[in-house]
Amino acid sequence: MIKRLTNLFQQDLKVAVRNYFHLVIIILALLMVVVVNFIIPAEVKLTPGEIFLDNTPGKQVQKYLMSEGLDKNRFVNNREELFKRIEADSNTLGVILEGTVDNATFTVIGQGHESRESVNLLKAALASILDHMKGTVDRTNHRVERLHPQSKKVPFNKQMIPIFIFTEVIMLGFLLVAVMVFQEKKEGGVRAYRVSPGGTLEYILSKVGTNLLLALLFAVILIVLTLGLEVNFISLLITIILANIFMTLIGLTISVFFKNLEEFIFVGILFLSIFALPMVSYLTPSFAPPFITWIPSYPVLFGLREILFPTGRAGFISSLNWMLVVENLIVLAISYLAVHRKLMREDK
Repeated sequence: MIKRLTNLFQQDLKVAVRNYFHLVIIILALLMVVVVNFIIPAEVKLTPGEIFLDNTPGKQVQKYLMSEGLDKNRFVNNREELFKRIEADSNTLGVILEGTVDNATFTVIGQGHESRESVNLLKAALASILDHMKGTVDRTNHRVERLHPQSKKVPFNKQMIPIFIFTEVIMLGFLLVAVMVFQEKKEGGVRAYRVSPGGTLEYILSKVGTNLLLALLFAVILIVLTLGLEVNFISLLITIILANIFMTLIGLTISVFFKNLEEFIFVGILFLSIFALPMVSYLTPSFAPPFITWIPSYPVLFGLREILFPTGRAGFISSLNWMLVVENLIVLAISYLAVHRKLMREDK
C-alpha cells in the first residue's frame, strides 16, 4: 500500500505542477503579503476621532488628558488650526473647551454626517472627564477584571492574517480537490485507476497529501513575510493540517456526485458560503448567533487567531485539534464510501 500511495502521490504532484497550481499558490501568497504589509492600514477607527482646542486657564484639560495617555497631536492652539484639521479628515470632530474646570463649557464641531449616538457619547465622555478633574467621581467604586491575560494590541492589518489563512489555506483545498477529480474524469484518469492495483484509500490520501503541501506552501510564505519567525509554528501547522484535511475530504466527498465542474460549482459555492459565515463573527465579534458558532469552521478561524495572537487560551487549541481529529475520522469514512461507490465503480 505504501508503495502504491507513494507512486500515486508523485503522479498527483506532477499533475499539480503541470497545471501550475504551485505557482498560483505562490502568487496568491505574495499578493496577500502585499495586501497585509502595504495596503490594509494598521489601525482603523470606525468612530470619529476628536481634535481638542483647550482655552481653559493653563490648559488644565489638555494636561489632564495627556497625563491619561492622549497623544499631544490631538490638541491644537487656535481655531484656525482646529478647522483646518477637521476639514482635512472627514472622520474627525472638533472640541473647544472654555471657562474654568469648575464651570467649563465645551463646543462640539461636527462634519454634519455624524450619528446622534456618536455625538452624545462624546458629550458624556467630556462631562465625565470634567467630573474626574473636579474630584466629584469616586474612582474606587469600580474595578476591571480580565478573563485572560492582557495581550498586546494587534494591528488591524495583522488581524486579517487568520482570515487569509482560513480562506486560502483551508477552504481553497475544497475547490482544488474538486478540480483535480474533474480533470481526471475528463482525461480518463479515473477509468485507468479503476483497473490499476490502487485502492480507494490510496486515492483519497494522495489527493489529501497534494492539497496539504499546497496549503502549507501558502501558509509558510504568508506567515514568514508578515509575522516573521516569532510564531508557534508547530501549533499553527498542526491546526492547518487538520483543518485542511477536513475541508479537502468534504470537497472530495461532494465532488464525486457530479459529472463536471460546471455542475459542481453552484453546490460548491453554497457549501463554501456556509463555511465562510464565521468570518462575519470574526469581523463583528458581537454577532455570533448559534447557527454560526455551530459551523465546524467557526472554532478553526478563532483557533488560528489564538495561535497567532495568544491570549492564554492554550486549552482551546488542544480541544480544537482533538475535535478536528474526530471530525476527520468521521468524514474520512464518509468520503471512502462516497469515492468507492461513485468513483471507483461507475463507468463514466
